[in-house]
Amino acid sequence: MSYKMDAAKQAGTPAIVLDDFEPEPLPVHIVYSPRKPVPMKLRAFLNWMTPRLKTRLALD
Repeated sequence: MSYKMDAAKQAGTPAIVLDDFEPEPLPVHIVYSPRKPVPMKLRAFLNWMTPRLKTRLALD
């Protein structure tokens, strides 16, 4: 996955050979079954993950 290589890519250590064949990124979805109230573990994960995804997707 490309996100695993971001640090090395930014450092310029790997040689990107087939960059023209890189597929377009796919959208990211977090899917869960709705429950009221939302379990605390799920709420904590969503609160942690949402800003990180927004930041990461804004960089691409």
